[in-house]
Amino acid sequence: MVDRFADVCFARPILFDDVPVLIKISCGKGCLIDSLRVQWFSPGEVRDRQRLRDLLTRMFCLNFDLNRFYQRRLDPVMRRLVRRLVGLRPILTPDVFEAAAWAIIGQQVNLEFAYRVKSRLVETVNRTFEIDGETYHLFPTAADIAELDLETLRSLQFSTRKAEYLLDFSRMVASGKIDLESLGSLDYDTACEKLISIRGLGPWSANYILLRGAGHLDAFPIGDSGLNRAVKTLYCLDRKPETKHLLQLGDRWRPYRSLATFYLWKSLSE
Repeated sequence: MVDRFADVCFARPILFDDVPVLIKISCGKGCLIDSLRVQWFSPGEVRDRQRLRDLLTRMFCLNFDLNRFYQRRLDPVMRRLVRRLVGLRPILTPDVFEAAAWAIIGQQVNLEFAYRVKSRLVETVNRTFEIDGETYHLFPTAADIAELDLETLRSLQFSTRKAEYLLDFSRMVASGKIDLESLGSLDYDTACEKLISIRGLGPWSANYILLRGAGHLDAFPIGDSGLNRAVKTLYCLDRKPETKHLLQLGDRWRPYRSLATFYLWKSLSE
């Protein structure tokens, strides 16, 4: 509903300084993100183009030297995986709130159901704009969701508890009680503790937010179903990996466990 994929093109609508902007990423067949072309289009005026470029650089992690990860003493399985996917960079959400909202939506449900609920939320808020006759939906802001009520979210198949978490969280962000954008400047442990202190966010949610939203390089969302499936398959396990095993593997990938997680997630679509 928000992200669009077609052949070798990725389209992502974002809200930048209250102006809708469509970001298009394209590359040649078989290419990864190191050879991409980035374009943007908007029905309004983007005044601070340099700050938009800075945002895109952050979203696509273009200022990180991947060799710092590749040159680590990785285990053989991870080494084969990064060799196969060399050049792959994480894609972050445009702001930390979107990653946090997605983390709350995705708690303890399968990915397909979480996507359906997310799509219903996007359609309900219905922030849209047009480019060349195409309609694009923006992900709701914290202020958008803060204006909703419990019954509306329940009608979208949120559980009562999860609806309360999302509404409370959105209202705190919208009122300025939580500064999510500062998480990227904090060290990992401090940022994680700050998030876990918020009602409705546990260790998995905190690590997902730091990984997809704040861009921390060493976040590790233990308990993530995709991470479990990838490790089980690539490491030839006969059952879901135990937490102890994941922690041991993660120790080999420090301080780039976020990157290792992205590569493992990508392996599921190979």
